[in-house]
Amino acid sequence: MYTINLAYKLRNTSFKINAVCPGWTQTDFTGYQGTSIARQAGQRITKYALIDQATPSGQFFGEEYFPDPTTCPW
Repeated sequence: MYTINLAYKLRNTSFKINAVCPGWTQTDFTGYQGTSIARQAGQRITKYALIDQATPSGQFFGEEYFPDPTTCPW
């Protein structure tokens, strides 16, 4: 909800506010199972950090669970 609220407040600016799920990543919490934080997860986050002005704001992007990438309304 915070993502949606912030995107709404900044709707008349050049900022895009979105949430990105890095996916199941290798951390101590997951027992170091999943994707590499530096490679796959980092690339996924960077992809949405560098979006253009045509991309929507106030969205949740989770390619691991919603492939090809789609957005997940909550």
